[in-house]
Parts: sequence; structure tokens; C-alpha cells
Amino acid sequence: MNNLFNYKVALISVLGFGAITFIINLNGSIVLTALAAVKEMIFRFFWAGFMGRLLQWISERYKEGIKFYLAAGIIPALIALVLTFIIHYFTYTPYPIRTVEVTTVLTFFSGMGTAFFFKRGWFKV
Repeated sequence: MNNLFNYKVALISVLGFGAITFIINLNGSIVLTALAAVKEMIFRFFWAGFMGRLLQWISERYKEGIKFYLAAGIIPALIALVLTFIIHYFTYTPYPIRTVEVTTVLTFFSGMGTAFFFKRGWFKV
């Protein structure tokens, strides 16, 4: 399991992105807001677990350079942009575009932060 999934990154992502999605959609229906947060939490658990493990694997092979940090931010953000759009736009999220915009930007910085932590040996499984 540890070769495919980083549970430490997944749990941090679930808490952070679930709360952010809930706050973004708070002006909508409370039921739809809660469902949007749950959808995001489920998605982020699997997404962050597998992507975190991939970034950990890459960080162990590439020891120097800024390219790794940029790739760690851009690649997950672009893929998450498409997936979160599908998850929220077609499933009754109160504010789907705003949710996708904010979570994509945060995914970029989260990926770079995760790469930074992995380079220092934190959160590795």
C-alpha cells in the first residue's frame, strides 16, 4: 500500500479541501453545501494519496532544481482542474466554478508545498 498511496498527505488534504469547499459553498443550500464538501473530501482522499505518493517517488529521484517544484504544482493542478470541474459542475454544487477556481489554485500551492516537505523528508511513508 505504501508504494501506491500516501495516507499522511491524503488525510491533511481531506481536512483542508473539505473545509474550504464547505466555506466556498456556504451561501447555497446547506444540504448541497455539505454534499459538495463530502464529494471534495472523497475525491481529495484518493487524489492526494496517489498524487502524494507519486510526488514522493519523484522527489526521491530528482534531488535538485526548481523544475521539480513547478512540475509538482502545475501537473496536479491541471489534472485536478478537470476532475473537480466534472465532480462539482455536473452534481449540483451551489457554486461549482468558484469551487473549481479556488481548489485548483490551492492544489498548485499544495503540490509545491508537498514537494518542499518531501525534499526535507517530512510526510514520507
